[in-house]
Amino acid sequence: MSAELVTKSLRDNRGSTVGWGIALVASVLLQLAVYPAVRDAAGDFEKLLDSYPEAFKALFNVEQSLASGVGYLQGEVFGFLAPLVLLGVAIGQAARATAGEEKAHTMDLLLANPISRTRLVLDKGVAVLGSLTAVTVAFAVVLLVGDSVAGLGVPWPHLVFAVLASAVVALPFGALALLLGALTGRPGLAVAVPVGLGLLTYLLDALSPLAGGLRSWRVLSPFHHAAVNDALTGDPNWLGLAGLVVLTGCLVAGAAAAFERRDIRS
Repeated sequence: MSAELVTKSLRDNRGSTVGWGIALVASVLLQLAVYPAVRDAAGDFEKLLDSYPEAFKALFNVEQSLASGVGYLQGEVFGFLAPLVLLGVAIGQAARATAGEEKAHTMDLLLANPISRTRLVLDKGVAVLGSLTAVTVAFAVVLLVGDSVAGLGVPWPHLVFAVLASAVVALPFGALALLLGALTGRPGLAVAVPVGLGLLTYLLDALSPLAGGLRSWRVLSPFHHAAVNDALTGDPNWLGLAGLVVLTGCLVAGAAAAFERRDIRS
């Protein structure tokens, strides 16, 4: 590993990392601050929730009462907010890892150093992982502290499992962005395709319980294998998470192989 290249990439991504981190932490703090009011007015919220169609509740990951700590976090934090931010970090930075350097006409300067193309892609991937880890750790810290302050009553290991699952589900989408950037040199395409697939597979996982025809296709969704809701109740799908890590490794290897063979635009 080239420490200089990883450090440079982390520095280049610093603004994005800090921005996404602040957005996630601020949003989670706001949601936690509201929880005591939701808990105290549980009856009114349950009546309102019962009036919503099942598709709406599935879309926003509402499986339990919002008055419970687990149900509130499922619906307000892990249902949409956390995956959105973590996917944004992984996809955005991975898309810029090689394609962004090409678009800025700085790739020739990097390749002029005594480093192979494969090493460059892998080091760029390590930098993306570092940024994702930083945002994930900040998310975990504010959630663990907020759990005790807001009185959610969720055991801390369950919170850690859910945060980990939310981060792992972002990995294959980031790796796909890295692969598309290495294949095409087009950062816009490298962002658009993983974002589109992320939205599609999220909807597939969320809505499949309501549509029998979708249930057999649910296995194609990384969100299904991450099983964040199960992780939050203390039953993480370790096999599914391991499968997502393996898939990520395969996509990164494909990105390195593609970058080795492609003519780089100067």
